[in-house]
Amino acid sequence: MDLGPLLPAVLLTLGILGVIVTDLLGRGRRPAVPVTLALAALAAAAVAALGIPTGDGLVLGVLRADAFGVVFAVFCCGVGFVSILATLRGEALRTPGGEFLTLVLSAVLGMVMLAMSADLVMLYLAFELVSIPSYVLVGMRRADPRANEASLKYVLFGAVSSGAMLYGLSWIVGLCGTTSLDGLGAALANGAASEPAFVVASVLVFAGFAFKISAVPFHFWAPDVYAGAPAAVAGFLAVASKAAGFAGLVRVVAATLPSVPALGDPLGGLLPEGGPLIRAMAVGALLTMTFGNLGALRQREIKRLLAWSSIAHAGYLLLALCVWSPDAMAALVLYLVAYLFMNLAAFLIAGIVIRELGTGDLAALGGLGRRHPGLGLALAVVLFSLTGLPPFFGFVAKYSVFYAVLAKGYVWLAVIGLVNGVISLYYYARVLSFLYLAEPAEERTLRLGWPDRGLLAALVLPVVVFGVAFWGDLLEWARRVGPAVFGGG
Repeated sequence: MDLGPLLPAVLLTLGILGVIVTDLLGRGRRPAVPVTLALAALAAAAVAALGIPTGDGLVLGVLRADAFGVVFAVFCCGVGFVSILATLRGEALRTPGGEFLTLVLSAVLGMVMLAMSADLVMLYLAFELVSIPSYVLVGMRRADPRANEASLKYVLFGAVSSGAMLYGLSWIVGLCGTTSLDGLGAALANGAASEPAFVVASVLVFAGFAFKISAVPFHFWAPDVYAGAPAAVAGFLAVASKAAGFAGLVRVVAATLPSVPALGDPLGGLLPEGGPLIRAMAVGALLTMTFGNLGALRQREIKRLLAWSSIAHAGYLLLALCVWSPDAMAALVLYLVAYLFMNLAAFLIAGIVIRELGTGDLAALGGLGRRHPGLGLALAVVLFSLTGLPPFFGFVAKYSVFYAVLAKGYVWLAVIGLVNGVISLYYYARVLSFLYLAEPAEERTLRLGWPDRGLLAALVLPVVVFGVAFWGDLLEWARRVGPAVFGGG
């Protein structure tokens, strides 16, 4: 048995233990940050170096280390690495303690396991390993009432959605008689999918994943949580947690979809073909895109605006997933990679602004683009890319999603997505109007050190370079990675 794919999980576990011991021995000198960064980078490098295992990729019968799982494991380790660096330059501008680093590594470990899950028990345990450290990360600033409120709301929403998901999984196990995703497909093909209980169970399972990816109607926690958490933590949740949720959802859909008979469509073929899970995702995609963009229109605080923006982007990702084709899976992978750079850069800038100005209100950005041309240009690039305007990486990502939707013949879904893109242009442009057109309420200069500039450049330059020069190569890469799940579900 090839246990090599377990090496990243082993490294992350050793990292968690190493951070705890190092922090205790450091006696307050906070030497654990280099250890954490080294272990996160080493875990990502181990995944990439191991490559794709031969055979079916199953490890101990509960993990599947195919191309899809390997890429998502590297993705989550990379986001954890960047988020720790961003915390060093965030609002507080102080070295995070060992408890913070332990929680980040624990969440990353859960994300890696969730992306590789091949068993429902492993999937649920990984889901909780992502969620529980996230609750604590949001509320670590105990003296901040907003952080306390955000953490409480996160826990309550998480508990309800997790309970619904577990209840749905228990129904599925009862109907199919197995927890293996491979065995699940076989049992559904033998008639379990025709049971009315399976429809209810599918909706309950989707509810759990909808919370993790902040999809409507399980999105209410996101604006308050992102606003109350430090910007680096909010970026970590918006990118890594969302990506892990989509990876787990892909595993479930890949196992069940081929064996589930398509439901009748009362709308005359307007909804994507498939079972109850596909239909739930299609409706969720339309609601999430629309509510996310409409909610962002009236926000006056930068982190809350980015929270509603992340909800809208979850809708675009769901749109690719509910179409369920090789092109759509490639688009999903490519979109998440673009989303990594765009969103982490946006939250990094938000953290710098809040650190220097003491507020994240959009009015505080007045004239900032004129006083700090580099920072203003970086934010403009990120916002235009989030909108999906050429020639940036976000345009390539959205183009690939709409291409996959149109290739399946769902023109009206693509039209709704494009209309939502136009709506998003308004509130992103509104931020730029504060940057360049509004007069500053108070003349204050931001102190941008070389670490700030270096990290920002590392996140913003790929948004431009990948959109201009290497988008064709990235599309080809995504077409090799995304559809791998069809052969390994």
